[in-house]
Amino acid sequence: MPSVSPAELMLAAASQPLMREVFGNIPGWAKGLFYVVAAVAVGAWAYGIYRRVRLWRQGKPSGGVNYAAALKRVVRDVLLQGRFRGRPFASLAHVLLFSGFFVLLIGTTLVAIEHILADLLGRPASDPVFHKGLYYAVYELVTDSFGVAFLVGCTMFLVRRLRGAGSFAKTPADVGMLVLLIVIGVTGYVVEGLRIIHAATPLPGLSPVGYVTASLFTAAGVDQAGAGRLHFALWWFHAALALGFIAWMPYSRLIHSLAGAINLAIRNERLGTLRPISMAEVEETGLIGVAKLEDFTRQQLASLDACVSCGRCQDMCPAFEAGKPLSPRNVVQELVGVMNVRGVGGQSAGGSGQEKDSGLPLAGGVIGEETLWSCTTCGACADVCPLGVSPMGMITDLRRFLIGDGALRGSPATALQKTDRVGNPFGLPQKERLAWAAGLDVPLVKDNPEYEVLYWVGCAAAYDRRAQKIARSVVRLLQAADVNFAVLGPEERCTGESARRMGDELLFQQLAEQNVATLGEHRAKRIVAHCPHCVNSLRNDYPQAGGEYEVVHHSQLLSELVADGKLPAMPTTTAVGGSITYHDPCYLARANGITEEPRAVLAAVAGQGGGNADAGALPIIELPRNRRETSCCGGGGGRMWFDDAPSQRVGRGRVEEIVGSGAATVAVSCPFCLMMVGDGVAAEKPTMQVRDIAELLAEATLGPESGAANGNTPPSA
Repeated sequence: MPSVSPAELMLAAASQPLMREVFGNIPGWAKGLFYVVAAVAVGAWAYGIYRRVRLWRQGKPSGGVNYAAALKRVVRDVLLQGRFRGRPFASLAHVLLFSGFFVLLIGTTLVAIEHILADLLGRPASDPVFHKGLYYAVYELVTDSFGVAFLVGCTMFLVRRLRGAGSFAKTPADVGMLVLLIVIGVTGYVVEGLRIIHAATPLPGLSPVGYVTASLFTAAGVDQAGAGRLHFALWWFHAALALGFIAWMPYSRLIHSLAGAINLAIRNERLGTLRPISMAEVEETGLIGVAKLEDFTRQQLASLDACVSCGRCQDMCPAFEAGKPLSPRNVVQELVGVMNVRGVGGQSAGGSGQEKDSGLPLAGGVIGEETLWSCTTCGACADVCPLGVSPMGMITDLRRFLIGDGALRGSPATALQKTDRVGNPFGLPQKERLAWAAGLDVPLVKDNPEYEVLYWVGCAAAYDRRAQKIARSVVRLLQAADVNFAVLGPEERCTGESARRMGDELLFQQLAEQNVATLGEHRAKRIVAHCPHCVNSLRNDYPQAGGEYEVVHHSQLLSELVADGKLPAMPTTTAVGGSITYHDPCYLARANGITEEPRAVLAAVAGQGGGNADAGALPIIELPRNRRETSCCGGGGGRMWFDDAPSQRVGRGRVEEIVGSGAATVAVSCPFCLMMVGDGVAAEKPTMQVRDIAELLAEATLGPESGAANGNTPPSA
């Protein structure tokens, strides 16, 4: 038969109906064999999924699921890939691969539905049920285009792995999987090109890549009969690869596609919230925290399989950056290894056999104690993970077991003991809790029961001489703005935030119960706190203890007062000399999304805001890692109470970043940041000032406090 070009085929087929015969050029016996092989592949896939789900279900119930919220997260985070940000190359590659795979999966499913319906209705292959006409035209163009996206995404990932770029885990199996996917995609286009030639497809240009492939074969001398023979052979090769991929998927790292979708749907989205432990559960099991894999929740066990070991969490971890033994990625992968070897709750995992069981306990064994205590619970790992895995949540659960087992020693254990004994980690008497307010005439709730705002001072500002300046500045501003406020004074106790994140859940619940009772007695409704850790605990932890309040950070209230003109007009010259940079606290910016209010306060201080804008306004220098992508000062998660030298602290990389900004002043909005950044900056650049935004605003609007130089307050009583 003479060679015929695709253009000639198009003209010859112009009078044919626009359609595609399903299983064209595939004889009946081959169809039957295909269905047998497909059933085996799907069976292997189903068993692999069942095996993993059986493991997940050995964990503790994860709690009720809000199906409306879960559906919203599936659409936003899974289908629209909403969590893939940063790493432009890798993010683009994943979006291309996922979208291409998803559309091709839908296309393959539609073809299967067409074939099944045609068989049920007794329709001949030449008369499809719906795979024809305009639908067919759109189908061909869409699947052909997204197939290209799929191949480009796979190729990008393969190149990245072969170049050794990125911090993801690199294994031969991962490279093999990418090669397999690329071969499946390429052979799909080859089969399509041969089909176009053999079937004289109407409008072959609807499959542009297939049309180009057909043109190449025709140019090479492949005629219609030869195309039919090649099509049949390559169709089987393509089908075998695709079915092999389906069978292999649950036994490879690609299980993350299913586990990740489940995890994104049912996970807890609030970074500042930890899973509570009921006292009834403790009494029943005699256990606090996680000792064995089955002590994790089902959602957490599913999230272990969701982890693809991409390393984003490790790249964002301040402890890893500081050289601590903590890698969030490795924590998860070590637990995955245990699950694959030991199983969960006595259920066999059926692992690959490559892992070796160390026989060590999870907390302090598989995951070392120093690794667990290195975490600042900044939430960066959970926030950056595209699949919503939270190494931080697993770490805090393992810490709970260590605390229950009496494994914590030294200064952090002493801080917990002091908190339990006298209500604050400094170990100072409750009666001295108002000493910071000497000479300020600060009203107590018992003396001003009609207050509108309760100022929660917190332990640091109550007892630390440097942090006391924050509280004094806040009070001066509230008084100047004529805000009707009050404080609890000696009735206030530690929120228990550090205790909870260190793992002492019982101490936290004890403190929360006492504080909720006190706040209820005084009918607290709106609470302002300058400490993000107190804000987070009152906002996100206390509802679990029955305390529901409107809780705002002092930057939010101060920015309101500035915007409403309730503070004295600021001078046209700034209150500080030189430029300012701002450090976002993790528990303010990342956990609670408060980023712009502190900047609004600083803009006013620097002469950039409102009617006080000045042509000579000082610049506010943004640090490279800012807002939600901030980096931890090193004081969270109880690390505040560890005796690390400034050069050994988790936040030393952040200090270098701050000093490198060249600013004269670094503004903070957290007492922990004030202390940790202050110590680090003092060692690196003693001339740089570290000030809370309330101090800067008070000095700009009210001037230095009487009897104090440069904003320094008198010693506390």
